[in-house]
Amino acid sequence: MHSDIDVLVQKLREAEKLLRTHHESRWADWLASDADRINRLDFYGVEHLLSAFGGMGSLNDLVLQCKDGTVPHLPPMESECFDAIRGEIYLLARKLKSEES
Repeated sequence: MHSDIDVLVQKLREAEKLLRTHHESRWADWLASDADRINRLDFYGVEHLLSAFGGMGSLNDLVLQCKDGTVPHLPPMESECFDAIRGEIYLLARKLKSEES
């Protein structure tokens, strides 16, 4: 299997876990579904994943909040970690899409 696929699936699982910790089940389910597709080498998973980035209400707009949902006061390290994983996911997905074309 392509190493970028392995890394992408791993990053999707990391992001999913973090999102579930913050009760963001919609996005966690989205990423889990795409990870499963990509792991089965179903290219639709990459296309669907990329559709999560961009536009209003996209994954890019997501701000993690504390468990009670009041004020977004996460430890900076946790928020930065999610931002980094989200960026890596996007870059890997774009790379795989460009290789498919």
